[in-house]
Amino acid sequence: MGKDLFWAIRGGGDTSFGIVVAFLIVIPQTVTIFKVKRTLEQNVTRLVHQWQYIADKIDENLLLRLFLRSITSSRNGKRTIGAIFTSLYLGRVDDLLPIMQEKFPELGLVKKDGTEMPWIESILFLEGFPRNTSLDVRTSRTILASFVQKRKKWRG
Repeated sequence: MGKDLFWAIRGGGDTSFGIVVAFLIVIPQTVTIFKVKRTLEQNVTRLVHQWQYIADKIDENLLLRLFLRSITSSRNGKRTIGAIFTSLYLGRVDDLLPIMQEKFPELGLVKKDGTEMPWIESILFLEGFPRNTSLDVRTSRTILASFVQKRKKWRG
């Protein structure tokens, strides 16, 4: 599409407007998702610092999100500050691993962390639903989220 056309259809000009009648989105058959938790004991501070500098530059087919939460440590069972890194990669796990090992090796992503699935199922994962949740949940009008989110879009 190009940046100029996208800018124009969003109302980029003072005296012009555009009407979009269709979008064609090409999505691979299989996408890869992962959710990796790290705690203070696992040097989460360094990971969050590094994530800030690479998240928007790592690969155009990769969405790498970060959630900061109070989580239970696997070492001692106590509550600690932690980060949950979730990802959607438009491709297979074997293609994702070399990218992560080159651009964000500190995370320590391994093949068993990634799960391949159809794109439509990944939408539910990104919204926090457990694996194998029925797609019918998308048409429900019941509010299922029990947490508040604050989001910021990158302006590049």
